[in-house]
Amino acid sequence: MSISLYYGDEEYLLAQAVKALRARVINPKMGSLGHKLLENPSIGEVLEAVGAVCFNLGGQTLIEIRDFAFLGKAASGPDEKQLAELMSLLENHDESKHILFVSGKINRSIKFPKWLTGHKTLKVDLKECKTLAFYQTDDATQRVVQEAKRQGMMIEPKAAALLVEHMGVSMQPLMTEVQKLSVYAANRAITTQDVALLSSHNENTFHMLADWLKGRNRAEVFHTLDELLLRQHPVQLFVLINTWLGNLFQLRYWQQKGLSETQIAEMTRKHPYKIQKDLQEYRQVPFSRMEALRAKLLELEAQAKTGGLNPKLALELLMGC
Repeated sequence: MSISLYYGDEEYLLAQAVKALRARVINPKMGSLGHKLLENPSIGEVLEAVGAVCFNLGGQTLIEIRDFAFLGKAASGPDEKQLAELMSLLENHDESKHILFVSGKINRSIKFPKWLTGHKTLKVDLKECKTLAFYQTDDATQRVVQEAKRQGMMIEPKAAALLVEHMGVSMQPLMTEVQKLSVYAANRAITTQDVALLSSHNENTFHMLADWLKGRNRAEVFHTLDELLLRQHPVQLFVLINTWLGNLFQLRYWQQKGLSETQIAEMTRKHPYKIQKDLQEYRQVPFSRMEALRAKLLELEAQAKTGGLNPKLALELLMGC
């Protein structure tokens, strides 16, 4: 039996690690025989899955256990007895199974995770996927370059650094942007010029969206929109606007809930100055306008993607709001 424990609050890297292990262990020809997924399971359910006989015809079955409660809290009473049974089962090597525990966090000071991470003979495959602090921009840049390479994409370090500077250190939005840029770059490395041209943080795009949200400079908004549509498909711009407006909406929502700029920065993994700057710049925009534009955006984007409206016309209608 092989055992892995993947944990951490960097959801993108955690998901990629799980995806890689699935690809390595699961035989797609075996279907459900090759993979059993348990989410928030009881100890009894885990005992049953680990102790069951596998019929994977000589291959391995991946038993994926997500958010097992006793990686974060101590067992007591009957649970403690069952946990001891589970530990005994895990010690018995069965080559037909690969056990994977996946958790957002673990508490190494309590019995089960302490035993699992410190066991000398089990040799558990440990992988921590930890979100970087907002100031660890060099580390984030390195992560982007490495992850892009792992997925068969290329990005110049300076281009990765530019993305991190504008988008923060969270990997999910960064890699979404890299994937979009890689389509444009085709078989070459993504450059700073590509980022400046196509990234959602292009200066002209930013000014256009700011004017649109604030309801000003209508003629300039449509002039910039026409220029953008010469090099980007309307659906791409819908995705871009959705992300941009969604982020601002989230900041204002949390601010209304009483969270401080420091707390918001910790939640978003962005520099506090960036949070302060965005909140200050759009403080005069009524929250009701943000809500209305967000609803209209979702409506028009759906119509553009399903053929209900010409995508260019749908985008122009949105910018006219």
